[in-house]
Amino acid sequence: MYRICVLCLLLTACQNYDVTLNDRQVYGPARLFTDFQVADEALQRCLEQRITDANISAPLQLKTLNCSNAGIASLDGLGQFAGLTQLKFSDNRIRNLVELGQLSDIESLWLDNNDIVDPVPLAQLRKLQHLDLSHNPKLQCPKSGLLDYVTTYTVPQHCLAAPENRDD
Repeated sequence: MYRICVLCLLLTACQNYDVTLNDRQVYGPARLFTDFQVADEALQRCLEQRITDANISAPLQLKTLNCSNAGIASLDGLGQFAGLTQLKFSDNRIRNLVELGQLSDIESLWLDNNDIVDPVPLAQLRKLQHLDLSHNPKLQCPKSGLLDYVTTYTVPQHCLAAPENRDD
């Protein structure tokens, strides 16, 4: 019994190390999730940094991601991180939002200061509560009813002036 207690204490004290006994590994920490690829190099770097910082070992463990001002132009490949609930992509060059439709758990999304044109893919995000689309000068203003389930959202000035769009 004493040996088991000592072994348990050693294992908890060495949670970041491999523990071997007679040249056989008896414990190893969870490895960082590195088996992924996204199309945009800037997004890849941002994901790698967040995975390292948060010690993420599986794609569903990644819940929040802040890639503001990172030079990102494409979100292709982000759909594999289906556990994401908060995304911040402020001040990038993102145009296409189709990939976000795969991230059904998103609750908060910052897309201000980008090149977004079409907000329709966001209509699939039924858990979305906070959305910032401000400072997207080419945005096709969301039609009335498209994002009615979103608690708070911000649109560019040109959308506020259009009478056929939702008032915010």
